[in-house]
Amino acid sequence: MQEQEAKYKIGDYVFHTFHEYRDGQEDIRKIECINKELNIQDPEVAVRLYNDIREGKIVFKTAIGDEFYAHLADVVADKSVDLLEDKAVVEEAEGKVKYQKYIGLGFMAVALVSFAVFGIAELRDVITTRRMSELQAQMQKEETANADQSSGKEDAENGGQDDGEGAQVEKLQVLPEYEQLLQQNPETVGWLRIDGTQINYPVVQKENDDKYYLSHAFDGSSNANGTIFVDSRCRIVNPTTNTIIYGHNMKSGMMFGGLKEYLTQGYWEDHRYVSFNTLYENRTYEIVAVCLSEVQYQDQATYRYYDFISAGTEAELQTFIDNVNALAVFGSASGLTKSDKILTLSTCNSYTEDGRLFVVAKQIE
Repeated sequence: MQEQEAKYKIGDYVFHTFHEYRDGQEDIRKIECINKELNIQDPEVAVRLYNDIREGKIVFKTAIGDEFYAHLADVVADKSVDLLEDKAVVEEAEGKVKYQKYIGLGFMAVALVSFAVFGIAELRDVITTRRMSELQAQMQKEETANADQSSGKEDAENGGQDDGEGAQVEKLQVLPEYEQLLQQNPETVGWLRIDGTQINYPVVQKENDDKYYLSHAFDGSSNANGTIFVDSRCRIVNPTTNTIIYGHNMKSGMMFGGLKEYLTQGYWEDHRYVSFNTLYENRTYEIVAVCLSEVQYQDQATYRYYDFISAGTEAELQTFIDNVNALAVFGSASGLTKSDKILTLSTCNSYTEDGRLFVVAKQIE
């Protein structure tokens, strides 16, 4: 029988469960901390560290830690014999070296690659956080400077219903606080914020492409965190019934990593209001339902919440409402009407394979 493919990897190390994967990450953090704070090539340091691991004062849980311990045994055996009063420790260390001598270098090379991969991921998150902090500070400064200026809402509402989205945009004036943001990325469509949460990001939309911003930062650089983006089928100025915004469920909490907190009812009740300001007007939404679903295969005859963009009829809206209510963990969509403008925030969730967490909100301002 073919061996089941591992679900999680760090470099060439494979893990079959998420918990094992997290243990591997924790081992890497410990090793990185040791290498940063201690010089293991110093015989006295190597002996002390070897004994701490041997006596269980420092615990590793995966093969990554085992290989580091084997490497440390090599250092002890080669450099520290004269410093060890306990000859059993020397013999144990030398024994480990005998078994690891020929494969130790190979494993450590893999380990170094793994540490580098993990370090790069950590550095990527630090850089992304710093860049986002700069954008957030920039937005705060612009909003403060333009607090007394018109929101532009009247222009947006009176832009005309018969023109296309592009024609309407030409008639509108970008709010002053978004001018610099738009210069930095012409695909900017607004800013999303939920007070009291980590969600405070620029929002983009790429024409006919819902994949690009899954792997690219706001500045266009390649980045696994991606960027918060609007479904390409949705209209912003003359909004479709439902505006769907996507973001990654990052373990760091970035992007939509914090949406999973809404699976706690108290959190939902305390963070019900969402600010999604477009380039031309400010909008406030109230979250009415928190839901769990999953991505469906194309040949499955089932409802897909992420395909509800416009309600052409009352029946289409009712179908959406019925399915949201069926998927709801908290709340209900029963109060939605055809005149309501809906906002859906969608991200991945690991409650099931290809799971999705989404919150449904209606515009109140």
